[in-house]
Amino acid sequence: GKLVPTLKLLFRNNYDSEYTVYDHATDIQELINRLPGGYNFPLLTFNAFATDEMDDKVEDSSIIIGDGYFQFQQALGMDSEGPEYAHAHEFSHHLQFLLGGVSDSKSGIVQVAKKSELLADAFSAYFLAHDQGGNMASEEISNVHSVAFSVGDCVKNNEGHHGTPIQRKCATVWGAELADNSEDDMDKIDVFEFQDRFEQWYESVDDLNDSCQHVHSAAATSRSYRILFLQVIAFLVGGSVLL
Repeated sequence: GKLVPTLKLLFRNNYDSEYTVYDHATDIQELINRLPGGYNFPLLTFNAFATDEMDDKVEDSSIIIGDGYFQFQQALGMDSEGPEYAHAHEFSHHLQFLLGGVSDSKSGIVQVAKKSELLADAFSAYFLAHDQGGNMASEEISNVHSVAFSVGDCVKNNEGHHGTPIQRKCATVWGAELADNSEDDMDKIDVFEFQDRFEQWYESVDDLNDSCQHVHSAAATSRSYRILFLQVIAFLVGGSVLL
């Protein structure tokens, strides 16, 4: 299998004669076997991410979305918009790679991670709402806002913090409104102008509340809170709601 080589790559300096890589692999396997469904437990693959081409050119750029993410969105009734949002969001990260990444003057890696994720949310919603992009209907865009809300987190001091549920939703609202406000259906905002406008919006991102409503999504807020409730229940009962 690939578990031992992966552990060696990630933790090679942490093993000794008292606790070897094989001991670590055994602990992981025993933990997984105790989970409901074992290796099919949805939270094990509840993630999506984009990878840039590695420096040695051995690994190509990629987009990886776990089965758990799709199961989660299916449980929320987002069989269509959930995957569409995830693909557009991860492709937006590839656009960021081409543009040189995201910088932030506020504070460290946490802010950079959050800014990068919110920009990807905005990019993806702009594409999905635009007539020359995903051309989604207003109800579909409302669902995209709910999907974005569902993947937010509130662990604000963690390196992996990607924005609160409200911030994630509001980023998609902002991006979709840019598409809706185009003077001509054929108009597309230059990517650098898009980034400049996003920078201005991001300045007040920590002051956002649930009043950021897309013109067509008056019903999105109540559904968003139902989604958050499902998330909480899923974790409390060990993921059975997702199955």
